[in-house]
Amino acid sequence: MSKPSPLQLQFLLGHVQVLSDQHWHLFTASRQAMDDHAWVGGTASRSFARELDQSDAALHAELRKALQLLRDELDRGPFRTS
Repeated sequence: MSKPSPLQLQFLLGHVQVLSDQHWHLFTASRQAMDDHAWVGGTASRSFARELDQSDAALHAELRKALQLLRDELDRGPFRTS
């Protein structure tokens, strides 16, 4: 498998950034509903809120990781993003 060109990496970085922007707040509405007590169910709601928080943190970490990996790869080559 050949190494992607700087142009391909730049395109991929842009695409991942768009996906990140679109999905960064994927769990926000549900989490806000939890904070507004729209969910009921005693301990089940607290457990669900914890899962939402964990999923939100995991999503953010993976999106940041993907973006950073692409930036690092671009910075290693002759093509710079800045």
